[in-house]
Amino acid sequence: MVYSQAAAQFAQDGYCVVSDLVDAPAVEALRARLTQIAEGAVPFPEALIEYELGAERSRSLPILRKVNHPSLHDGLFLKHARSPNILDVVEQLIGPDIKLFDDQVFMKPPGGMEKTFHQDSAYFHIDPPELVTAWLALDDVTLDNGCLWVIAGSHRHGILDHSQAWAVGDRVDMQVPDSLIDHDRELAITMSAGSCSFHHSVLLHRSGPNNTANPRRGLATHYMSARSRWTGPREAKPDYKLLRGRQHAGAV
Repeated sequence: MVYSQAAAQFAQDGYCVVSDLVDAPAVEALRARLTQIAEGAVPFPEALIEYELGAERSRSLPILRKVNHPSLHDGLFLKHARSPNILDVVEQLIGPDIKLFDDQVFMKPPGGMEKTFHQDSAYFHIDPPELVTAWLALDDVTLDNGCLWVIAGSHRHGILDHSQAWAVGDRVDMQVPDSLIDHDRELAITMSAGSCSFHHSVLLHRSGPNNTANPRRGLATHYMSARSRWTGPREAKPDYKLLRGRQHAGAV
């Protein structure tokens, strides 16, 4: 399938949405696996599971905040990352040579906190920043349960300083200063479960709090061009999986 319209919007706005990209059985399988991880029914590294602030560290689905690097430790998530439907879209956005950079599940349980404005590539040691995130809705995503908000076109203006502190419990993250954000340009991305948004790694985006009684789970899979280079410490470079196309000389 050709996604030329999605690619044109992505080039202009830094994001696009493809409805019903992943079928209901595949979505349900991912949700069921997350329940198994939360309950400790399948092996998964405890260190890669984050809990909501104030929650006791016990395996319970409602209080999980984030599951990191699931495709490295669970074959079902790696299968999802290799999905031809998703890779067909990614190929239209960053070209035919694609590697898997990373993935996370954002659980956003009832009462789950917001995530402030940031750009993914501010944290990625990859140059050029030719990365795209495929954000799969595992639940219906609404204004009330913490959808993504984006600043369309902001990916064309480079990476901004992430110099404003943002406290997350006993950890301090950094965000783009509020003074640099034109909130009048914010756009909400609402989707049904199984739909997928794609956003550029330099796009300014955030998510709201979950003010509902149900979780808002989203699986974010980051893809990178196989032409890009690792710019971090050599000893810390991950082994990025080539998912489609070919490896380029001098690239990561």
